[in-house]
Amino acid sequence: MKTNLFVLLVVAVILGGCATTMSSTWKKSDYEGRSFNKILVVAESSSKQGRVNSENTIVERLQKEGINATNSLSVFPLNENVYALSPEEIEDRILKGGYDGVLISSLADANSREVREGGGTYAQPVTYRYGRMIRTGYVHVQEPEYYRREVTYVLQTQLYDAKDSANKESVVWAGQAEITDPSSLESGVKDYAKALVKSLLDSGVIK
Repeated sequence: MKTNLFVLLVVAVILGGCATTMSSTWKKSDYEGRSFNKILVVAESSSKQGRVNSENTIVERLQKEGINATNSLSVFPLNENVYALSPEEIEDRILKGGYDGVLISSLADANSREVREGGGTYAQPVTYRYGRMIRTGYVHVQEPEYYRREVTYVLQTQLYDAKDSANKESVVWAGQAEITDPSSLESGVKDYAKALVKSLLDSGVIK
């Protein structure tokens, strides 16, 4: 049984360290989708805590839809040197864990640009007295112009069917989303998880 592509992608994501709709999705043409018994969720992050939070958020969203899923910590512990594992050991852990699906999320790209804001003009009311009369007028105020850095993160996810040998080494579904300046990592991941799971169900790859 060939394992290279499947194993290498899992290893790459584990060793790696927010838009509300999927901007693009793809589904393998001959894949009809099915009901998975247990899905392993693997997420890339620049920190251990980020990995934990990301995986758990996606898992919680899947479970909310009645899908059995777990994070990858019991399969690939945080402090383990994955390089020390052989491809066969990695695949053996996945299969022995009873996982028939593997969902891998990773950061594909991050782009930043300078955005100009302000510089507009608005009318501000002012009150003044003329004799016994009190009148209200308006003065035009020029807002200061400034620049800020806007960052857009491109997140991608692939779904593998680990049970079907015909699909084990190929992606059966892939999706991508762009998240611009999330207020926090947590909010960005929550938005992405919601959009991701909705897209997976709408596509029919998970039933």
